[in-house]
Amino acid sequence: MALMAALMALSILTLVGLTATFVTTTETLINHNLGSRLVNHYLAESAVEEARSRLPAILPLADHEAVYLRRDATVNPTAGTRDTNPVFDPAYGTHGMTSARFIDSDLAGVAFSWVRISRKTEERAGYQLDGDSTNNGQAVVYGYDGNAPALKAFQFVGPRAGHYGSPVYLLTGMATAPSGSRQMVRTELARPPVPPFSAAVYNKTAVRLLDAVKIIGNDGNGRRDLAGIDTPEGVFGDTSGIRGAPAILSSSSSSHNIAALTAMFEPPLSIPVHRVDSAVTVSSGVYSGTNLRLGQPGTDRRVPTFADGDLAVSGNSEGQGFLIVNGDLTVSGSFRYEGIILVNGRLRFKGYSVGSGTGISIRGAIVSHPEKGAAPSVLEGERTRIRYSSRIVAAQYQALRHARLSYRPLTRLK
Repeated sequence: MALMAALMALSILTLVGLTATFVTTTETLINHNLGSRLVNHYLAESAVEEARSRLPAILPLADHEAVYLRRDATVNPTAGTRDTNPVFDPAYGTHGMTSARFIDSDLAGVAFSWVRISRKTEERAGYQLDGDSTNNGQAVVYGYDGNAPALKAFQFVGPRAGHYGSPVYLLTGMATAPSGSRQMVRTELARPPVPPFSAAVYNKTAVRLLDAVKIIGNDGNGRRDLAGIDTPEGVFGDTSGIRGAPAILSSSSSSHNIAALTAMFEPPLSIPVHRVDSAVTVSSGVYSGTNLRLGQPGTDRRVPTFADGDLAVSGNSEGQGFLIVNGDLTVSGSFRYEGIILVNGRLRFKGYSVGSGTGISIRGAIVSHPEKGAAPSVLEGERTRIRYSSRIVAAQYQALRHARLSYRPLTRLK
C-alpha cells in the first residue's frame, strides 16, 4: 500500500511538472512570437514613414505603376513566388499594377523588407467608397464636392462632376523575420486639397470696416478673380476700398467647414505657434507675441503654424505659409504675411505703421468662422491691405506634407 501510494504521488508530481514545463514552453513561444510580431510591426511602420517623407520626390506616379522602397538591392518583391521568394509580393501584377520601380532605402540599419507605393483604387484598398456592388479600378481622390453646402474634404472615386482634389496613395509596408513570419501595415496618404476660396476674405458672420480698408479679390496672377469679401451676414462701414468680382458676395452657395479644416492641420502636420517663435507667450489659453517671425515672406516654405486658442499679434511681425488659429485672431501694428490664414473665430485687425513696418499687408486668402451670433469681425486702418493671390495659395498647398488619412495593420497583402 505504501509503495502504491508513493507511485501514485510520484505520477501526480510528474504530471504537474510536465504540465508546468508545457505551459512555460508555450508561454515562451507566445512571447517570442509576440516580440517578433511587434519588432516586425515597428520595422514596417518605420519604413512606411520613410516612404511618406520621400513621396514628393517619388511623384508623379502612374496609375499602373508600383514603386517599391526596398531594404537594399537584394530585395525584389516582384520575382519568383511565395515559395521561392520570402519577400514576394503577391499583389504585384494584379489590380492593374503592371510595372515596377525600385528605390533603395536610406535606413540601412532598419531590417524591413519593402514598402509598396501605388495610387489608391477600390480594388487595391479592398473596400468600397461609392456604395456600388463592385470594387473598381478607378483612382481615388481626396477633395471637395464643389456643390456641397458645407465644404468638407472626403475620399471619392474619380473623376466625378463638380468634384476635385488630390490623389490618394496607398503605402503598404512589410517586414519579414528570419523565421519567415511577415508583418504588414498600410497607410493612406493625400496632400490636403485646396478648398474653393470664394473671396480674399471669407467671414461666416458680419464684417465691420473702419476707415478705407483695402480688400482686393482680383487675382494679380491672371487667374480667376474672386470677390473681395464673402459673408452671408453683410458688410458694414466704409466699403470704398473693396474690389473684386463682385466686390462683396453675400450669396455664396457653400461655406467652409472650419472644424474640418482646423482638424486637418492640427499637429503633427503643423507646429504649435509658440515653438515657431519663442517670443510667443501662452496665458489662459491665449497666445500673444510682439515682433513675431512666422516665416520669411518671399523665401520660406515652412510647416503650418497652429495656435490652439486665441492669437494676438502686435508690433512689427511677419510670416509666410499657413496660419491656423483655433480661436480669434487679433492683429495690431504692422503685419506682413504671405499665405493662407484659417481662423476658427473673429478677425480683429488694426493696421498702422510700426518702425519700418507699413501696416497690415496680407497676400493669399483668409477664412474666418466666428460662431453664429458672434460680434462682427472688425477690420480697421487705411494701412490694412488684403489681396487674394492664387500663386501664393497654390505654392503653399504644394509645399504641404501628405496627410495620413488612415492607418491599420494587415493580415494579408492586397
